[in-house]
Amino acid sequence: MCCWHTTTTKRSARHGHQQTLAARWPSQSPHLGRQPKLLRATEDDRPPAEERSEQPEASTSEPVNLQLPPAVVSRLRDTVFGIDSFFVTSVENYQANGVLFKGNLRGKDPAKAYSIIARRLKEQLGSDYSLFLLEDQESKPVAVVIPTSAVEEPVAALPEGLLAVLFALAATLTTLNANGVSFLQPDQLDLSTASLLAAAPGTAAFFLLLVAHEVGHRYAAQKRGVQLSLPFFIPAGLGLLGSFGAITRFKGTLPNREVLLEVAAYGPLFGAAASALCVVVGLALSSAGIGGVPVEPQAFQDSFVLGLLGEAFLGGKLATQQTVSLSPLLLAGWAGLIANALNAIPVGELDGGRIAHGLWGRRAAGRISTVTLLLLGICGVFDTVALYWLLLVLFLQRGPIVPQQEELSPPAEGLKPLGIALLFLPLLILLPFPFSVAPSFDQF
Repeated sequence: MCCWHTTTTKRSARHGHQQTLAARWPSQSPHLGRQPKLLRATEDDRPPAEERSEQPEASTSEPVNLQLPPAVVSRLRDTVFGIDSFFVTSVENYQANGVLFKGNLRGKDPAKAYSIIARRLKEQLGSDYSLFLLEDQESKPVAVVIPTSAVEEPVAALPEGLLAVLFALAATLTTLNANGVSFLQPDQLDLSTASLLAAAPGTAAFFLLLVAHEVGHRYAAQKRGVQLSLPFFIPAGLGLLGSFGAITRFKGTLPNREVLLEVAAYGPLFGAAASALCVVVGLALSSAGIGGVPVEPQAFQDSFVLGLLGEAFLGGKLATQQTVSLSPLLLAGWAGLIANALNAIPVGELDGGRIAHGLWGRRAAGRISTVTLLLLGICGVFDTVALYWLLLVLFLQRGPIVPQQEELSPPAEGLKPLGIALLFLPLLILLPFPFSVAPSFDQF
């Protein structure tokens, strides 16, 4: 469900192995608080001696052995960059095979400056190099140029379609388990037709809500001209939650933070809206006596929003009955809200982490992510879902987020309220209801 994206890159053929482009912008990158590591080229990476002798004399702040050919660096500095866009003051090696230019951004519109530089880069060097306009630890603009050949689609051990099907099957089993078919408890497994039919409505409804989340991502992606991979649904099998959502890759880099924000936000927007509708309809059915799934009233205290809605629709039943019969549609919507809320947590490469990055930039999002991870760790001591989510984020979605081509421009003002509102979704759904909704024992 969360739009978890990875864009894989490779080093030059000499190194013989691949790494992610995001790894070239690690948490220690200029965005997140430390100057880029100055790398001195190896003997294999250096140009021939006759070419090195022709390299222009560098300033004292520049390394002599840059990782791009001297002629390319000279053309970039003297022709591609300029006083009307980005005035270069120094040049450094950047990570495995790039070059970083420090300087002064001309004008107040980073997007316009990027457009000028990118046009000249293509005119001078074709499509051989890619440009990124970023921010350093002092909130000053820097430009990074790397060979375009370093950016490529990942080579998977299995075809993408087959992997997507396998993940979907696993998530289906765990969702059936959440709806009463105990695949995770073989001694209680009942595969009778009656058992499968009883679990089918809730399972189908929950998967439709997962699809709604993915539709939101893809709607925004198509609107912005961005390509996404197939979704890989992650099985869960914890309480109501049959799946955590889906990992979905961006194919290629994004142009700016605004596109990242919109594509990331539309997933939980669509998913949470569809889930909320299911909850309201399911509560109406349950209050009318159309239920089927017995649940203890105390369960409504696990969520602030569900506690409020439960009191509004089922107040009398919650206060007087030891169990209430709930519609499978309500439980599916409830699980959908949980899944969307988890993915809206502002950490790593979750939707919430990408929303924070789009709203406030890489450095601020990194700080928010660190604090959130610490809070998840504390909650994980007391809550199983929080612990599993923390481990999943640490192993799969810790980040960093793949750089956008131009990260200096803030998003459009119209998108900011949506992003901020979605960051409150985890608080509304995952925090407990502070008041008792269960009957007191002296009533029985």
